[in-house]
Amino acid sequence: MKKKLIAMLSIMTISASALIGCGSASTNSDSTTASDDNQTTTVTEADHLARIKEAGKITIATEGVWAPFTYHDPDSEELVGFDVEVAAAIAEKLGVEPEFKEVAFDGGLTGVSTGSFDMMANGVDVTEERSNTYDFTDAYAYDHAVVVTLASNNSIKSFDDLDGKTTANSAGSTYEAMGIEHGATVSNVDTLGETMTLVLNGTVDATVNANTSVSDYIKTTGTKDLKVAAVDEETTNYAIPLAKGSDNDTLREAINQAIKELREDGTLSKISEKYFGTDITAE
Repeated sequence: MKKKLIAMLSIMTISASALIGCGSASTNSDSTTASDDNQTTTVTEADHLARIKEAGKITIATEGVWAPFTYHDPDSEELVGFDVEVAAAIAEKLGVEPEFKEVAFDGGLTGVSTGSFDMMANGVDVTEERSNTYDFTDAYAYDHAVVVTLASNNSIKSFDDLDGKTTANSAGSTYEAMGIEHGATVSNVDTLGETMTLVLNGTVDATVNANTSVSDYIKTTGTKDLKVAAVDEETTNYAIPLAKGSDNDTLREAINQAIKELREDGTLSKISEKYFGTDITAE
């Protein structure tokens, strides 16, 4: 009888230990655990995409002042624009809610690299220099850089003519870099409207900007005092920058798949036509 009691207690002890063991495994799936024979097994923590899905939202940096890519509707004050709708459509494909954070262009890029924002949607074009810091998704739209001057200005007819001149652009933008590269002294401004105003009142000689934004500005304002003085032949590829590293591998793949599906089902084209009157999503 004593032997049977000892045996029963032993079985109960083993069963309890097994249950405790199972409980520990399920509650420490994101930490390092020890196994038999003094071997340590590290369980990989959830990557960026998994964390986004767990949170149920994706934070998106955008300026909110660069029409028609990202701006506020003058009537409703709602944040709208090509990039805003594209980013929202991508978030829907990922199964999460978009949460837009309005910041200056350079602040958005910095926030992506430091992890303050999950991604940025702001007509960010892919450059070799940026590719050293960010992992870009596939391109979702295409454009060209242009030089804009007063209609009466005959001294600037090419990008090279910017040498010794003054331009205005957003800090950290490719257009700022292009101005500097061609010898211009660049003044930094926050909005497209401010940029154009500086050209119009003669504070600067020109601005380097996106052809799509310039066309929209001239069409919307009806101004005849500005002109496109030069067009860059190289195509600008707009893509989404993500912080560099394997943590974003699955997120980048998921966004690429979303872009592919949105292009194939006509969503990208439809959004582009809405804001530009033409399809800039086809290369």
